[in-house]
Amino acid sequence: MKSHEVVPAPEDTSYLAYIASALIVAVAGGFLLAVVLPLAETGMFWADRVPHLIQAHGWAQLQGWAGLFVAGMAMRLIPRFAGCQPIPERVTVPVLVLLVSSVVVRTIAAPFIFGTTGEVLVVAAALLGAAGTLAVSATLLRTLSRGRRKQEPWRYFAFAGATWWAVWAVFILSAGLKSVSNDRYVPYNLDDALTWIVILGPIGNFVMGVQSRSVPVFFGRKTPPMRRALPPGIALNLGAALIALSLAPFSSELSFRLEGAGLLLGGIALAWLAPLAGSGWGKASRLRPRARSASRYVLGANLATIAGGACLVWAGAHTTWSGAFEAYGFRDAARHAFGLGMMTMLIFGMAQLVAPMFALERAEARPAALHDRLPFWLLIAAIILRMTAGLLAGHVDINARMHTAALAGTLGWLAIILFAATVSRAIRNQPRMKAILYGQAKPKQ
Repeated sequence: MKSHEVVPAPEDTSYLAYIASALIVAVAGGFLLAVVLPLAETGMFWADRVPHLIQAHGWAQLQGWAGLFVAGMAMRLIPRFAGCQPIPERVTVPVLVLLVSSVVVRTIAAPFIFGTTGEVLVVAAALLGAAGTLAVSATLLRTLSRGRRKQEPWRYFAFAGATWWAVWAVFILSAGLKSVSNDRYVPYNLDDALTWIVILGPIGNFVMGVQSRSVPVFFGRKTPPMRRALPPGIALNLGAALIALSLAPFSSELSFRLEGAGLLLGGIALAWLAPLAGSGWGKASRLRPRARSASRYVLGANLATIAGGACLVWAGAHTTWSGAFEAYGFRDAARHAFGLGMMTMLIFGMAQLVAPMFALERAEARPAALHDRLPFWLLIAAIILRMTAGLLAGHVDINARMHTAALAGTLGWLAIILFAATVSRAIRNQPRMKAILYGQAKPKQ
């Protein structure tokens, strides 16, 4: 007799389109710009477009790479966690079209298309992005509201994350409209605040929610109880809220103090949640031997998150104390610790641990090959180099810093290409996986 909590899981492949789109945007956009942008800042080429390239890089990484991947996996995993039917493709596919159209148009139009045409395209991208992001929020909130109502930490992180996706939609539209009168450039205070809001709110909540549901089990621990997860969860969301509030028409000093307090709380929360909801040490004893290599990404991601949180605490404390923009280098180091560590490494690891397309490889007895291990070490080197480039701001020549950042970008770009090849291989192996599983399940004559 089946439990009433068991939900049939029909074949659902739309998440593959989200993963493929995220990888294409990362390889051809965000990570490529991570190489191009620092070289442009040295004056090698496109020096006049550096401000627009900086924002294009940020949009491609947050809205494209992390945003598309998180949206796709959230719409696949949240119904299963909540005990609901999978979200149908008639919903997920149109949302994907809106999100991809927005990030591609915006990334290309802002730095490379001038005049009225560029302005029209930026506004169009903002409208598409706001619609797609709002649709993600509505879809996930509806799913969560209809699911089993158990007091588990992941549920509250998911609710908060889905709500922040709606807030993100408002800021996407606002940023696009405000850039029209500013040569397609979003005002710095809005763009900077939006970056931190997205890292802490829509992305941070889902990252910690999914981790709290799965990762402790991998490492032989119990999932964190509500009483332990609630304080850092509140701090995380209060930090994002204070940063959003700093954009209100207050005095400059009060705005910076609010932003600093938000950064401080956000840094504390992420550094606290990384080992609590996930894991920063130990051995993934509950996983098959072949899958344990992927758990290293989870460990690396959480250690990078702790380091980024420490940098954000420093920057937030100084900004709150002075009431002015402070600690640019620490902000930059934190941003890339979260981007390369918390987001990218965790995407690499969790995809290999929970995505159905990797089921065969998780079950195999063979050890991880070199091409499986290499992206991990490339990302470790990229994180160290990129954080170093940020922390050296004001202490060394800018050209040396930018060449270090370009090297980090190159290593990250190679890692993402290798991961894309791994995903492609896993998709090609799916028919063989199904045949093997069918053969194991078929009763012997």
